[in-house]
Amino acid sequence: MKTFKKQFYILIVFFTSFYSSTAIAQKYFDELTIREKSLYDEHMKWGQPDNNKILVRTAYVNSFNAECRIPNYTVYHIIPDYLKTPERKSRFKKFREDPDINDAVKDNEYDGLFRAFNYARGHYCPYKVLGGDRDKDGKYANFDKKMSDIDDELTIFEGNYMSNIVPQLHYGLNGSGGVWFKAERWIQDDIVAKGNEVWVYSGGILIDDREAEKVGDNNSIFVPDYFYKVVVMENGADFPHVIVFYFPHHDSKNDYIEKDIFKYTVTIDYLEAITGYDFFDTYPEAIQTEFETKEFDTTFWRQF
Repeated sequence: MKTFKKQFYILIVFFTSFYSSTAIAQKYFDELTIREKSLYDEHMKWGQPDNNKILVRTAYVNSFNAECRIPNYTVYHIIPDYLKTPERKSRFKKFREDPDINDAVKDNEYDGLFRAFNYARGHYCPYKVLGGDRDKDGKYANFDKKMSDIDDELTIFEGNYMSNIVPQLHYGLNGSGGVWFKAERWIQDDIVAKGNEVWVYSGGILIDDREAEKVGDNNSIFVPDYFYKVVVMENGADFPHVIVFYFPHHDSKNDYIEKDIFKYTVTIDYLEAITGYDFFDTYPEAIQTEFETKEFDTTFWRQF
């Protein structure tokens, strides 16, 4: 395999402390503004799993791969209030270039991809979790500009940055009934909407960047072969409840033999071996070893 920078993207839901164990990541953290540090603290609670530079947004934090022109990963925290997102239309539907990235991906680079190849603009931090009264002023983003909160509107605009977007096969993966779609709706509707909070790391894997499919201008946007999600919820014990989903990237729902998302799980140890990341690195090594090699008991998660 090639190095991490060309290959790996992640989705995980859980609680954590925000300090990275690496000096490089700490250096990047120290360069953030006070507001950015607060947002980093909110979204990256389990610690940063790598030493890449992070872009901090209101609704998520993001590591962007300039070579592959897709995110390495996007990390976001969800509480019930964040599900109060306006309907995705009008100015809230527009995809936008990320002003903080050189050679930023443009929305029109995806034009025609859906009709020709079934590739949709897939959010790593989903649109449905970009809402909420984030600045706690009693106002929300609203279609009526006279009633709308401009700061909460900006949160949604940031969520539609193309740096939060990756090519995903619509009919098989991220459209209605696809395993990625079902996992995201399960997190939002069955867990968070019922009063719980979670943290999510979102991304995918390139098995071999030399053979990877590429789309967009000059075929410069890489298409991951797999996507994964890890869901973690605090349980008051030494380690939280965790489940890791690992989905192949197929064109049709018929290509997925198993329809139950709980059939697509792997251990944390397996995920770390593929990505080169170090999750839960604030825990002692002995606890990590014991916990991360365990097969997940889906009984807890199936209750939601």
